[in-house]
Amino acid sequence: MRKAAAVLTLMALLLALPGCGSLLGGEYASSREHVGVQGDGSGEVELAFEADDYDEICRSVEELVSAGASRGVIRVASYPGNLEADLAEACLAASNDTALGAYCVYFINYSITRLVSFYEVSVSVIYRHTPEEAAGIPVCADEAALEELMRDALTRRAESVTVKLTGEDGGEDTAEDTVEAAVENAYYAHPGDILYIPTYTVAAYPETGEERILEIVFTYPYDTPTVEQRRASLTSRAREIAAAIPAGTNQERLMALAEFFSQNVEYDGTVDTSDAQARRYSAMTAYGALDQGRAAGEGYAMGLKVLCDLLDIECYVIRGRFYNRDHAWNLVRLDNGQLYHVDMTAFDPQAAPLKNDSQQYSAGYWWDATLYPWCSGPSLYGPEFDPPADNPGPLSPPAGW
Repeated sequence: MRKAAAVLTLMALLLALPGCGSLLGGEYASSREHVGVQGDGSGEVELAFEADDYDEICRSVEELVSAGASRGVIRVASYPGNLEADLAEACLAASNDTALGAYCVYFINYSITRLVSFYEVSVSVIYRHTPEEAAGIPVCADEAALEELMRDALTRRAESVTVKLTGEDGGEDTAEDTVEAAVENAYYAHPGDILYIPTYTVAAYPETGEERILEIVFTYPYDTPTVEQRRASLTSRAREIAAAIPAGTNQERLMALAEFFSQNVEYDGTVDTSDAQARRYSAMTAYGALDQGRAAGEGYAMGLKVLCDLLDIECYVIRGRFYNRDHAWNLVRLDNGQLYHVDMTAFDPQAAPLKNDSQQYSAGYWWDATLYPWCSGPSLYGPEFDPPADNPGPLSPPAGW
């Protein structure tokens, strides 16, 4: 009798700073029934399988992990290749290449015993998480679902979130890029709920693939009581402002909002908006603009977004550049059904304050037009405000921008 043993220690933790398209769809589906279940007298249940080739060995190990079993036996009557090498590869694949295995498995140990007419492979698994725990992780089927999950987590200031990603969108982007997009979309879409954007780390199981489990740990600026007090103050102030806006068309109400900003908000040009941590400052938030009365461009844009939401005016926050400087402004939908750009930091009712894409670009703005809706509506002003005929548009940033 000959016996060989091997130990695989598999760690899949990946930590990174800022980055779903879609998420893990649940438990592994077993490709075949277990050959049997047996006990060893200790009360523990052991799964039994039969395998004749590499694919069947892989399926046996995957089913063992999927069942959350700590022990199993694979019987091999005859084998065409190198059994020990293939076992090592199968265990590695089961615990490193699948979301369930990468997230749940900490350690796999196996031993091979040669009996008279067959091999008996004993497999034992130590778990960092059980498959039952993994089954309870929320599943996001698309980008919108992940964004909504991030909105909920950031609004209640959750310390961490674990989520299952599955589908074609999960295979291309890194976990950090996926999380970054969802967090930022949630933040800029809900500035009244999420006052400050957190920093975060992301661990992905596995690192790439259509099925992944992500563990996200958040770190927030300011403590929770401070933020809750500021959020309540912002909500009260925003409702007061919105209630004072007279009824009218969207364009008329935006004119009234512009008047509010010009009289009540002071532009803060001291914030280094190119700093990745600049958003921890109140001047970059709706709270800074509406409650404190002092804000950078992003604060103006976030403040207008909060007010437009209260007034049922469709509104988006746009992040881009104004000549050489990082800047933010808004898109708003008017009663003609078209979207237009508006910048409350430079609102001049005599100088075409509501612009389509071509007019906005011609005025010195640039943004990634693939990330936002197109604004191709007709000009609201005379021909003197039309851009040059050769205007290349926002998809062609000027050199050096």
